[in-house]
Amino acid sequence: MAREGKTRWLINIVLTVSLAGCSAPFTNSHEGAGNRLSPERMEELRKEYPLSTDTPVMINIREVSFREIMDFADSVIVAEVESSLPNFSVDLPAEPGTPEGDFAEKDRAAGLVPYKPEFITYKVKVDKVVTGEDVEKDTFLFYNADFAGVEPELKPGMKIIAVVKKGTTGEQIGGYSFTRYGTYFIVDDDYVLAAYEGESEKTLDFMEQTNGIQLDVFMDKIKNLPKG
Repeated sequence: MAREGKTRWLINIVLTVSLAGCSAPFTNSHEGAGNRLSPERMEELRKEYPLSTDTPVMINIREVSFREIMDFADSVIVAEVESSLPNFSVDLPAEPGTPEGDFAEKDRAAGLVPYKPEFITYKVKVDKVVTGEDVEKDTFLFYNADFAGVEPELKPGMKIIAVVKKGTTGEQIGGYSFTRYGTYFIVDDDYVLAAYEGESEKTLDFMEQTNGIQLDVFMDKIKNLPKG
């Protein structure tokens, strides 16, 4: 069915556009973390930097860890959001004889327009590349618009540290996809606040050990994460 084809495409897109997470073993969540935001301050900051808690409707995706995201991605960056950009759409590759081509052909046979994803986009200025490949200072970040309300809503002036992956087709090229699984807000100048807390033990454990710690300490931790 067309819905099944779209669902499979979205699963592929969220894994490609979304990066992944981490199951890093830390000895103690407070040791070596320096100063840390109090629970009261983190709760107060959530008014401006809300958690991403919604679940995609009719899309079956698994939760991924920060380590997985890093393994799949190209870079981890520190960046400031400058503005929202107009959404853009891309044509998915649909060569005959491929699963994608078969889905597109089924859509056309059913009188439907083949699925053409739209992306929410933000212009950002990169302050630092923490790990991975170099990233241009002025670039853009994006995620699939079907995940609006699920992925973080960024606003001008926000600073983030995010795991990102190069865009691969059409208007994605020159920009990078990102996801809540690999994004932390930078708050109170030099602390990090998770965009997503998680549900699995692995994801929750990493979040609990990193949420509210200083940015420099967080960057050191992710630079030294063992391979997943």
